Amino acid sequence: MKKILIFCLIVCSLSRLEAQEQGVQFQELTFQEALNKAKAENKLVFVDCYTSWCGPCKYMLNNVFVLPEVGAFFNEHFVNVKYDMEQGEGRYLNGRFHVRSYPTFLMIRPDGAVQHRIVGSRKTENFMECVKRGAEERTSRYYLEKLYKEGKLDVEQRTLYRKSLEDAGDRDEVKALTGEEFKQLSDQEKCLPENWYLYDQDEVGPQDERFAYVLAHKADFDKQIGKKVVDKRLYDNYYGLLTGLKSNVQVDDLFAFLSKQLETVDFVGKEGILLSLHFVKAQNSQNIDDMLCLLEKDVQNLPHAFLWKAPFLDFIIEKGSEEQIARYVALEERMINALDNDKMKNITKEFFAKYRSKLN
Repeated sequence: MKKILIFCLIVCSLSRLEAQEQGVQFQELTFQEALNKAKAENKLVFVDCYTSWCGPCKYMLNNVFVLPEVGAFFNEHFVNVKYDMEQGEGRYLNGRFHVRSYPTFLMIRPDGAVQHRIVGSRKTENFMECVKRGAEERTSRYYLEKLYKEGKLDVEQRTLYRKSLEDAGDRDEVKALTGEEFKQLSDQEKCLPENWYLYDQDEVGPQDERFAYVLAHKADFDKQIGKKVVDKRLYDNYYGLLTGLKSNVQVDDLFAFLSKQLETVDFVGKEGILLSLHFVKAQNSQNIDDMLCLLEKDVQNLPHAFLWKAPFLDFIIEKGSEEQIARYVALEERMINALDNDKMKNITKEFFAKYRSKLN
């Protein structure tokens, strides 16, 4: 029995080693050594830019790079290396290639030029689509960006160039490119389903001309795209703008603009956006009475991102009267019941305990 157990352990260990060998083979090379080897083998250098604390980096290493089908492609087309961007040579490479977030994956030509960049962890299928796009020179950003700057991109290449920008997480560049495409279309073409990608972006916010175009032609978009899809895009863009605003920033002009714009359109979730708008306005101006009235009336209808902020409104405790603090503390149970996250419920209880103590 003991021998059988030992045999099973050996088999399992060998199986794990074999699985590891079938995945991506990262080599212990300096960056220059990797470039030299890539040139000798007519390959690209694939660089995994990671940090020790990055969860998504670990996900890619343990769930994607270990797969045999991924390893087969990578080991054939790349010299694979990985560097901790906070240690040793990684710190130099971080600056050289302007790595802004982790993980970042670089496909580098033997001369040191970046052929393609992928930012963020991804599911295997999507990741491999990005990788194969970057591994082929004519579909890589390196090639397409040259054509774009020369004004030589055809329709298919513009699509590929946009995808290469999305691979790299370059949202501002995507917004600029799609903005150019929008201006080249006729009114009839702007509402077609194949052009919905021009609007289906988080960066196309309420102050963008494309967003205004959707509002002005919502009936046409509802018919062509589907009301559910259009409503969700409007809600997400308003929601993203409001949740992204910093506290204690004077944005009266923006609130006036949004209030007027929201009067012109109806969509599913509009009530929650209006509540969020009033919440942010009251929070930013630290208007305690407005904040308390809003919470007392609509606390259960606030979107969760704003409801989560409610227990942290310290200015009510710091600047409020005893009566205002008492009204705030009285909201504790309603806030907790409106939350659907146990962790946030516990945090809310802790904060209100502090408020009750001050009130006493």
